[in-house]
Order: sequence, then C-alpha cells, then structure tokens
Amino acid sequence: MNIRLFSTTAFRLTIIYAALFSLFSAVTLGFIYWSLRDEIESQIDARLRLETDFLVNLYNTGALTELIDAIQQRNQADTYGRFYYLESEGSEITDGSEQEWPLHIKSVRTHSTMPMGDVVDLPPDSARSLLPVRVAQTQFSDGLKLTIGHEISDEKALLDYTFALVVGATIITLIFAVLGGIWMSMSVLNRIASVNQTAGEIMSGAFSRRIPVTERRDEFDAIAVKINQMLTRIEDLMVSMQQVTNNVAHDLRSPLTRLRNRLEVTLLEDRSDDEYRNTIESSISEADGMIHTFNAMLSIARLEAGLDKTEWEYVAMGDLASELGELYSAVSEEAELHFEERIVSNPVFYGNRHLLAQAITNLLDNAIKYTRVNGLVGLYVSGDDNEFTITIRDNGPGIPRHERERVLQRFVRLENERKSPGNGLGLSLVQAVARMHGAELRLTDNHPGLIATLGFRSRAVNQAAA
Repeated sequence: MNIRLFSTTAFRLTIIYAALFSLFSAVTLGFIYWSLRDEIESQIDARLRLETDFLVNLYNTGALTELIDAIQQRNQADTYGRFYYLESEGSEITDGSEQEWPLHIKSVRTHSTMPMGDVVDLPPDSARSLLPVRVAQTQFSDGLKLTIGHEISDEKALLDYTFALVVGATIITLIFAVLGGIWMSMSVLNRIASVNQTAGEIMSGAFSRRIPVTERRDEFDAIAVKINQMLTRIEDLMVSMQQVTNNVAHDLRSPLTRLRNRLEVTLLEDRSDDEYRNTIESSISEADGMIHTFNAMLSIARLEAGLDKTEWEYVAMGDLASELGELYSAVSEEAELHFEERIVSNPVFYGNRHLLAQAITNLLDNAIKYTRVNGLVGLYVSGDDNEFTITIRDNGPGIPRHERERVLQRFVRLENERKSPGNGLGLSLVQAVARMHGAELRLTDNHPGLIATLGFRSRAVNQAAA
C-alpha cells in the first residue's frame, strides 16, 4: 500500500477513538474503585461508631473503672485488629479509681486513616508501624480523649488489588482499542486502495474497469455502486462520442460530396438562369438537411448535459397527447392509415412541455413513416399523476429484439431504412428527453409492428423508490 498508515485520517481517528474510549473506561473503573473505597471506609466507620457510642455511654454514667476495664478487655481480645486508648492531657489512664463524672459531657468525634506508628507506641523499626489504621477519636470537653483504631491492612490490600485491576483493565482496553482501530483502518484503507487502483487503471485507458463490490452491502459498496454507474455512463458517453464522430463522418460525407459535385458540375459550362436557380435550391435543400442533423445533435447533447431544464411547468399530459393526436390524425389520413386515439386519463407531470411534445412527435413520425397503407397507428395514455404511460403502436416492420438497444444510439439506422429519409437521431432524442424527465423508453413487439412506451413516474414516487 502506497499510503502510509500513520499519516492517514483513518489512523488518527482511530487513535482519538481509542483514547476517548480508554478514558471513558478509566473514569468508569475509577468510579467503581472510589465507590468501593468509600463503602469500605463507611462500614469500618460504622463499626467504630458503635464501639465509640458504647464506651461514651459508659463514660457518661461516671463509671470510669468500668470504662477502663472495657478498654483493657477489648485490647486483650484484639478483636478484628482493633485497639483502644483513653488519654488525659497526653497520659494514658490506667488506674482503676472511681470518680463521679458529669453526665453528657460534650465531645467532638473525628475519623481518619494514618500509619499505626502515629497512634500506637511501638518498638523502634517495628514493621507494624507502617500498617494503615482507621481511627475514630473522640475529644471530650474535660480534656479526655478516647481513641479507637481498626487495622485495615486487609482492606488496603483489597483496594490495592482493585486499583491494579483498574489500571490493568484500562491498559488492556487501550491496547485492544488501538489494535482494533488499526485493523479497521487497514480495512478502510484496503477499500480505498482498490478505488485508487481502479481509478488509476481507468486513467491509463482501461475504461471497462469497475470498483469491486463486496457482499457486505455497506456504505462503501453503496458508493462503489454509484461510482460504477457513473463510470458506465461516462464510458457510454465516450463510446457514443466515438460513434457520433464516425457516424457524422459517414452520414455527412455523402451529402457534402453531392453538394460539391453538383456545384462543380454546374461551373463546368455556362447554364441558364433557371438551371443555376435549380442548382442553388437543391444545394440549399442539401444544406438544410445537414443543418437539421447538426441541430438534432446539439439538442441531444444539451439534453444529456441537462442544459435545457428551463421553462419547466406542470403539463397535463392527456391534453398534450390529445392535441398531437388531432394533428397526426390528419397526417395519418393523408398517408392512408388508420389512426386510433385512446386517452383514458389526464395525468399532470412537471416537465418541459416543448421537449415532451417533441418526444411524442418523433415516435408518431416514425410510426406513420414505417407503417404500410391501411395500417394502424395508435396513441394511448393511461395512469395517474403518480405513474402513467404514453404508448404509440404501429403495424410496420418493427425492430428486431437484438437491435432495440442499438437503435437508441445516434445515427444508427437499420439496413432496411437506409434508403428512406432521416438521419437516425429521432429515437436518440426521445431517449434523451426520457432520461431528462426520469422516464423510461421501452420498445416491444406488436406482432407485427412496434410498441414504443414512455413510462413516467412523479418525483415523489421516484424519491420514495430511491
């Protein structure tokens, strides 16, 4: 791959996503850790509070001896790693003398966590002096201070283990997020590389190459399908341009040759004014035919480029077909043909009235042109505003199935039509008008003859189908 992974947008987005996801995970796990630590401290403080309340009640009754005995018993039992101290002016009270104490002496209680060496007299360099202790201290207003401690080395070990798990989980999450992001980035870059490769091959002249489409049908496949359709359209236009060039050179060479020969022959000897006039008139007629051909080519080019989207309006297609039917009924009568008109609806369609009329006119011209005497030409409209069809039938020779796609190209004329007037642009113009209006031109067999159908769908229906 020519694209460096670390300099791509996909990789940068991956790193940002991995960092944000890891940060979110770290915050979540940290919240769990801090909640667990607070819960452990709350439970220890609750037990210390119960012990403190019991001893404070003994103190408030004035039974100092019982208070000291209770403290000594608890220290000897060493229950749950707790220890108890009663101090006065910095000296521990150890005698058992009874005194009368005032009841309900005011006190201040605090909780804290500190090393054991800060609250217990231990031998120097004792290993226990560093053990953590949760302490509840109650300071009485008469100078006494009650201290109850609870060793929390087990709880601290649990918290340290939990913290290690939090850090480890965050690191593992970050690693897997980065690895997963790199994998996804590589997948995206591989798809982009296939597009680049296909584009390079097309630029090198392989116009038939297309972007691969997988079975996943994801957004990349959707884009690939649209690009492939665009490439197909571009290829068709290029092939059409090449064919147009060849057809223009072929179809216009004959009239230009005839025009030149006619003028050259006329100049070989003196002629009468009438002969000169006839030559000029025939030359003008020949030039008009070529101008008509070029105008038709220009109209098709403008339609395919979408340049004739001005003067669009809502058109009553039934009324438009009825007007054209009235005109071509007379033309059919002159050509000794039967004309049938069946307009069962009057759908309203947003489009260019002139172009729509020209498309129907071209189809009717072809139908009358190729239908033999006493044949039938029909014009039919059916459907509603959302979806409708305009159909032209004839009893002519028809078009072979394998030629129906080809006759829609410019300057394409079947062999049996070469001697008849025309330039092979009529159906191409109809196809261009249909595409411009989002319609579909279908050619089918009438047994005998041809059925040309223009299928229209409203913009709302087209958008719903998309």
